[in-house]
Amino acid sequence: MRLRLFILVFVFINLKSSAQVDNSKWLRGFPITSYIIDITDSAKVVQVYLPGGPAFKEKQIGLLRGLYNGLPADTMIIGTGRCHLIKGDYYYFTISYKKGQRLPKENDLLYTFVDPPLIYRKQFAVLASHFIELQNVYEDPFYDRVGIFNKWKEEDEKSTIDSMVSDIQFTGQYFLKNDPSMDVLIKTGQFRDQKVLSVMTKCQPGNVKDFLNYVIARPRLYAGKKWKMSEIFATWLSAGAPVVMK
Repeated sequence: MRLRLFILVFVFINLKSSAQVDNSKWLRGFPITSYIIDITDSAKVVQVYLPGGPAFKEKQIGLLRGLYNGLPADTMIIGTGRCHLIKGDYYYFTISYKKGQRLPKENDLLYTFVDPPLIYRKQFAVLASHFIELQNVYEDPFYDRVGIFNKWKEEDEKSTIDSMVSDIQFTGQYFLKNDPSMDVLIKTGQFRDQKVLSVMTKCQPGNVKDFLNYVIARPRLYAGKKWKMSEIFATWLSAGAPVVMK
């Protein structure tokens, strides 16, 4: 009964993660290492390595999710469990799962609650809480998805959005000049009958914020991975640039 209740509460909080209604705790996902040990035919020990914190407590509850690899089912809840052992910066969780279900793999995300960081918490902190890294066209990260929880200010948020705008504009201009065949028509949404690369060259901060809100609303598709901002922004435009209705 307690396990079922936890799952229901966890899913509800996950759906509402962008709102962060409960400021007493912060929901974050942490990648597990390759250390995965069998206990029974329905339980495994998984390891989380946190050299820079935060610290977990013994018996702290956790939920393990898979990463998106082409199918929505990839992001299913694998199992739940508790931290049963702590050795320095290594935390060991016993995860129970149903027989026949997908087994834990390295880099799957273990979600648990931690104390809220004393930082500016808007879009990028929420993205990083799902261990999402967004990169520029040269594959340099726009933010440190671990370090952001140690230091992040409102001006960092604004300057990062401005950097993303510049990156998207640059990418659009580059491909318009070098491969204009990529300038496909947008068939639906707010940019209907315009072309992708042309819209990218005119990108504004508000467009980036709309896109980030979309990612935050659908974190399962992006969680735990690294993405080129310009590429997934272009995909979003092609799909009609859906926005989150508040």
